[in-house]
Amino acid sequence: MSTSPTLWEIESPLGPVAFRVSGQGRPLIFLHGWGGSSRYWQAAPAFLPNRRLIAIDLPGCGASPAPIEPVTLASYARTVLAVADALDVDRFALVGHSLGAAIALAVADLACERVERLGLISFGFSANLYEDNLVTIAGAQWQVAAAYWRPWLIWWRPWWGVTQQWRQAWWTMPPTPELLARPMVRRPLDSSLLVQGIADLVAMDPLVAMEAAAIMGHPQLKRAVQRPLPPVLLISGRYDPVFPPINVQALSRYLPDAKVYFIPDCGHVPMVEEPAACYHAIARFLDGENDYSS
Repeated sequence: MSTSPTLWEIESPLGPVAFRVSGQGRPLIFLHGWGGSSRYWQAAPAFLPNRRLIAIDLPGCGASPAPIEPVTLASYARTVLAVADALDVDRFALVGHSLGAAIALAVADLACERVERLGLISFGFSANLYEDNLVTIAGAQWQVAAAYWRPWLIWWRPWWGVTQQWRQAWWTMPPTPELLARPMVRRPLDSSLLVQGIADLVAMDPLVAMEAAAIMGHPQLKRAVQRPLPPVLLISGRYDPVFPPINVQALSRYLPDAKVYFIPDCGHVPMVEEPAACYHAIARFLDGENDYSS
């Protein structure tokens, strides 16, 4: 979105939430992934000039402070709808990346009549029972860890904020950004994008990080795909190490009418690695075109 540091802010079910708005036209809401922020979508206006673009900083990420209440799939979904309500947006297209895709799916499940089209980027389901059990166990472990550490991490939050600049300076020193990004992306990124991504990562509240990690295996997600949904587009990098094509295909079996688009030579962050391919696929989908390859 806009590179301006000035964000809009409203009160939501999880407290203050910041978001960026640009352009005019039919609204499109973007939801970033785990450890990201609305800045991940900064290339969008160049490719979607005829849309009103709304990119949210999920609570505990970017410019949105961490809430006192635990973050859940349902509370995140209600927060997205609160932003839409504050902007008097009744119906909108919705695109989420990774964790944001899980939240987008929950929004569509909660208020399907408000979501015109649904884009899920770098997201999938377990490919077999073994993976499914691992995800379920991992989610439970994150929930237990978050509950155990909650009092201490809430007590620590003021100090976490005080040390943010120091942590950011430390983690953005070369070659740390390149080393952290290497498993996630297929090809080297511009150094400024790497620094921005690491800055967003170190700004994420630790307690929110645990609670959000538990969301990815939430059983509501599989229930959601068995209910009526708006038209769905699945976008993924062919070399995504987090949700490889086999996991995207597992999700597509629950969504037989979904359009599926794999971006060649791309990893987990298509809107940053291959923005033209990613946003052109989104634009075609929003315009109702069907030239996709699975």
